[in-house]
Amino acid sequence: MQRRWLCHALAMVGVALALSVATGCGDDDDDSADIEPCAACPSDCSCVAVVGDVIDLPSPAHPADTPGSPGVTVAGGSKLAVQFGTSGVDLNRTRYTRYALGVSELRPDAILVLVPGFDGGAADFKILAEEVLPRALAERDLVVELWAFDRRTDQLEDREGLRFASRQGDAQLALDWLFGAELGLPLSPGLSRRAVFYNTTNDIPFLANWTPLMFSRDIDTVVESARATARNANVFVGGHSAGTGFAARYASTDFDLDGSGPPEPGYAKVRGLLLFEGGGGSAAGDPPASEVLDRIEAKFDGGLYAAVRDGAPRCTDGTPCAVASEAVDCGHLDNPRCTPPVAAYAEVAGLLNPYVLASVEPAAIQGRSDPDGGQIILQVAQNNVPGNTAVARVPGLSGLTLLPQATVYGGIGAFVDDDGVVASLASFVATSLGQRGPAVAGLQTWFDIDEPVPANAFTNNGPPPIALPVTEPWGIEQEPTRFDRFLTLLTGETNFIDWYYASSGLSVTAGLPGLDSSALSLDPPAGRGRRDIENLTQAANIDVPVICFGGSNGLTRTPASFAAFARTIGTCTAPGCDGSTPRLIDANHPNPAFPTFGGAAGGFEVYISEGYAHVDVLTAEAGPGNLVIAPLIDFVARHSEP
Repeated sequence: MQRRWLCHALAMVGVALALSVATGCGDDDDDSADIEPCAACPSDCSCVAVVGDVIDLPSPAHPADTPGSPGVTVAGGSKLAVQFGTSGVDLNRTRYTRYALGVSELRPDAILVLVPGFDGGAADFKILAEEVLPRALAERDLVVELWAFDRRTDQLEDREGLRFASRQGDAQLALDWLFGAELGLPLSPGLSRRAVFYNTTNDIPFLANWTPLMFSRDIDTVVESARATARNANVFVGGHSAGTGFAARYASTDFDLDGSGPPEPGYAKVRGLLLFEGGGGSAAGDPPASEVLDRIEAKFDGGLYAAVRDGAPRCTDGTPCAVASEAVDCGHLDNPRCTPPVAAYAEVAGLLNPYVLASVEPAAIQGRSDPDGGQIILQVAQNNVPGNTAVARVPGLSGLTLLPQATVYGGIGAFVDDDGVVASLASFVATSLGQRGPAVAGLQTWFDIDEPVPANAFTNNGPPPIALPVTEPWGIEQEPTRFDRFLTLLTGETNFIDWYYASSGLSVTAGLPGLDSSALSLDPPAGRGRRDIENLTQAANIDVPVICFGGSNGLTRTPASFAAFARTIGTCTAPGCDGSTPRLIDANHPNPAFPTFGGAAGGFEVYISEGYAHVDVLTAEAGPGNLVIAPLIDFVARHSEP
């Protein structure tokens, strides 16, 4: 069916937006309810709106101690009750943002379900959706949707006031919501309270039970909904950075969790896998020792929850213990292993915590109207009291004192730009946004990529490597991400980040050999029959096509970054493959850094965008150096059933 008429029709009824990359018109605050028509829209789909709706679905996964699970109550007056306005909190839900073309009611020909990486959120994929969806319609006559997954930790981000401030375009309101108490501000009109932040121990210790399998079941809920929505169940699953590991685990999981029937592999529910700047993982590694399996079971069976809650080592029943004396301390239990404490969620000391991650939102709201002139609001003295700034008064923001006095662009750029100090320490935020500009009136400014960027921004890091390991960037650095578009990812109904990345629960299965849990999940004597903890048994059987994207200035700098996953999975037998070409043809030709993969015939394609940083593969403008958008559209078109 020809659908290109949709482009012109949407424009004529005044619901089309220009992608900011094309004409610069359209919504500037990322709220899909606030749509402006373009003054002129060609019929080539370059001006079709991409709008996002946040959707929650009930999840079948009900981990222990989680609000909403059987027998779990939330105390009145607790932080959770304050945030949600009730003690009847149910966190057993999965969330995604549905990016689609305008108000089109056409059934999508394909849906991409994508998972963000470490500390990432659904809005990571907003620009990619804006680039891919209109072009897929214009160039391939495909109606494509992108469903951006949010880990259920997104529900814990207390963003009610931030969403309100975003709709109002009021950065001061957002600052008050987050940090007004520390700054001595009177409560702003429109706010009934201020944000709740959770500690790393007894506030939300149930994150210890939010395991990889739980997240796979959450993803499966979204995939099943997508399969019911897309034409011929044309669904593709993928992720960015650590999100590629979530996608690979999903594909490798047998969802027959009681072992009573034939396998129900995740990969059988999708048309292909999409890996952006992450290797996906492998099943390599020695079989785990019995002690390792004991400790995994002890963590899952209550030890980790109690250890996180109490900030001290605990037996599975919560008894205090020490690892050195666990045989005595936990000897009354069948599993006498002592579990040490960890933080409920991930933090990077001095750089990333919920306060820092939240603080970008007031700045991003300010940046809509004042991107590179006035001082970033986090550094502005409040109540006209010298030194009464968010950076100075909020303990969680102390790491931001390392940043220069700056504008919005100058401050955010100094934090996330790939040439900055922070990005060199926390590479998962690295984005190529232009270059540091001159100091104006004592404030650091920024050169966005739609301005003349100094030539020294395009550093030549040398020729492609030929040997492993590849430890340094190569090629000519690019500046492909536009700052004003990047700011739209940071605010609105959804956002770019995950304040409470559940590292504790994700660590439960540490010690298993990657994508293989057979020693834990298979029935005895092969394993321990603990399919309730993990059920990764299908990696070697994955027979769907895979496409991989990296950046030479990112974390997957050469095609070799994806070789381990290629070795792990099975031969591609999908209709778009020839059924016999290997995933990895030659690991050493033309050289170890650039091995030969099976390509389209073998269902394993790899594209490295020269000079791209870690986040650029999702946020870059379209252009000749962008080796993501066109190959991705071609891959989806080739492997979607008509």
